[in-house]
Amino acid sequence: MRKILVLLAIIMGGVSCDTSPDLVNCDFDEQEMLSNYSDELIIPRLTDFSLSLLLFESRVNEFAATPSIGLLNEVRILYGTAYLQYQECSAFQFGPGLISGVPFTERFNTFPTYTLAILDNVSNGLEVTSAAKSSVGFPAIDYLLFVEPGTSNDDVLSLFTADALAANRMTYLQQLATELKTVSAQMEQGWLASGGNYRTTFINNTGTAEGSSISLLANSFNFDFETMKNFKFKIPLGKFNGGIVLPEKVEAYYAEESIQLVKAQLESFKLIYEGTGTNGADGPGFYEYLACLEITSMSGGLLADDIRSQFESIEQALEPVSDPISEALVSDFATVDNIYSQMQIMVPKIKHEMTSALTVQINYQDNDGD
Repeated sequence: MRKILVLLAIIMGGVSCDTSPDLVNCDFDEQEMLSNYSDELIIPRLTDFSLSLLLFESRVNEFAATPSIGLLNEVRILYGTAYLQYQECSAFQFGPGLISGVPFTERFNTFPTYTLAILDNVSNGLEVTSAAKSSVGFPAIDYLLFVEPGTSNDDVLSLFTADALAANRMTYLQQLATELKTVSAQMEQGWLASGGNYRTTFINNTGTAEGSSISLLANSFNFDFETMKNFKFKIPLGKFNGGIVLPEKVEAYYAEESIQLVKAQLESFKLIYEGTGTNGADGPGFYEYLACLEITSMSGGLLADDIRSQFESIEQALEPVSDPISEALVSDFATVDNIYSQMQIMVPKIKHEMTSALTVQINYQDNDGD
């Protein structure tokens, strides 16, 4: 069924030069939807994200100047705030979200982090900008600020003050914070009229052909959802390695904050789908487009409502699980597995049914069989 749906999407996208959906009985303003996305979701989220990282870098520098348990905890709090803000921006991997052609998410959140590489980088005094994606970003900061689960605050502080490589470790932390701050500010400026003015390009690039704004957002939305499903659940659940559970592969393993990050990202996906802005105002989004088209889902109801209902099912599956998810994977495997199952149900709805309805072609590949 998956291959049939993809083939149908390709056929539908290639029957004419006009790749917009069939709008018979559907008067939908694509430009209004794109304006809502840029002005009420994307730019405000990137602005908040950039500010959170500016504050984080500032506090890291204070910590470097006068290390203390109090400042260590403040740095951790601001790290957590910025990581939550990241979850709201991770679906915007196009336009200014491409850094030298590479999605910003690769350097911001490649996990699990490679701790041996981090320690080598610290030992050798390697510049963060020269470090591999597996030893930078939020996961690397997670390791440096918390070390192994159960490590005391005093022991963590000692690594930044008394250890033989304390100065190098602190410098690496500062550089990590600076890279995140710099890139996030670059992305924000890329959208603004005072910067790259990608907003204008995005709003005017209507239609659903490959390269259109709707295609770019739909592809990034789907790719990021699948990344969440696979890396936050499928790999830790052991579904890629014969069923051996891998608790250490979860996001934010060292800070033990995985579930709250997942909840933030899931809420972000839902609001993007519905077109709901950061101020709570409900504007036109994918939901309204699908509702206008009155597409029937494979389940029998309206596709627009079916997808919305599945978001609720995932939220309900998340509710019984609390952090640390690394422990829940062992003590309550079935409950965590149900979260993954509900996400798995969502994939064909948004990746095949939604994109087919919009005549958007998926332009990335995955090998997990959905």
